Amino acid sequence: MRAAPAKPYRFSTRDLLIIAVLSGLGGVMSTYVGYLGTLLNNLLGVPFGAGQFVSGLHVFWIVLAAGLVRSFGAGSLCGLVKGTVELLTGSTHGSVIVIVSLVQGLVVDLLLAGTRRRSVLSYITGGAIASAANVIVFQLVYFSGAPWGYLAFITFLSLVSGALFAGGFGYSVLTTVHQVRPSMMQEAPVSVPSSPKSVRYVTLALAVALAVGAGYYFTNVYEAPWKGAALGVEGNVEKPLAVDISRLEKVTVVAELKGQVTYVAPREYTGVLVTDILSEAGPKPGSKTVTVVASDGYQVDFDLADVMADDRMIIIEEGDTLRLVAGNYEGGYWVQKVSKLVVK
Repeated sequence: MRAAPAKPYRFSTRDLLIIAVLSGLGGVMSTYVGYLGTLLNNLLGVPFGAGQFVSGLHVFWIVLAAGLVRSFGAGSLCGLVKGTVELLTGSTHGSVIVIVSLVQGLVVDLLLAGTRRRSVLSYITGGAIASAANVIVFQLVYFSGAPWGYLAFITFLSLVSGALFAGGFGYSVLTTVHQVRPSMMQEAPVSVPSSPKSVRYVTLALAVALAVGAGYYFTNVYEAPWKGAALGVEGNVEKPLAVDISRLEKVTVVAELKGQVTYVAPREYTGVLVTDILSEAGPKPGSKTVTVVASDGYQVDFDLADVMADDRMIIIEEGDTLRLVAGNYEGGYWVQKVSKLVVK
């Protein structure tokens, strides 16, 4: 079947409803995707970078909206709304995430509109380039002077992720929807024969796995940022704590944030020394590490002895949340939305 070209720039009520639902789901799921990236980083023993391999899951929702609606601009509108939802639900990237998501939607729109027929290759290409756009936008906004070799590596990871999870998985879902519920789409997503049942089963299995994983994340890991600036100390300690840092003595340090996507020039930060917080909890003999955990599941490990001797590692209040300022470490260790310290 030959696929019809994309419709002109106009949206029906049905189109807007689809875009709104997918944008909302994508915006909320973005924190779960970030958690998956953290798991990859921890698995490989690096604080950042490897998580780009799941970045295509951010673009998946945009590809799905563009494929279901098929009006030029559907991807851009989905990206704009999705980015806004991410911002309102506490994205660590702030308002820049709206720009990133909008650019990704625009890339999907342009690449799909620029093809005579929407083939699986066009979806894969659009998903890959849109996913890699996040690296480019972040470097333009927060030029950090990261090595070009490193940037090339994470861009490659983003391209692969976008091809697999945004383009490939998105195409499979669109094809499955067309076969199961033809009324959901005005034409087939691609000009190729129907996919075999095995592909449909794999697609459904992956979708279920993501849904189950997200369910576990939001019920057992995620802590809503609007709960306020609460800090727990637990693990191998004499006295587990729920710390109110406002009652502890403050110090001021000068630190420079050198991240892979963010750079902040040296400035003063005022907060509570982590060593003071841990001393009050009393790490038990034999403890080796302290893990700083964020409300979205992001975490980094430090050598406990190094932390106890560090006079430039503090917890500061940042709006309604807490942040770790680690003056002697790279930006990937400056954890935002800190929720607890775990001594092991």
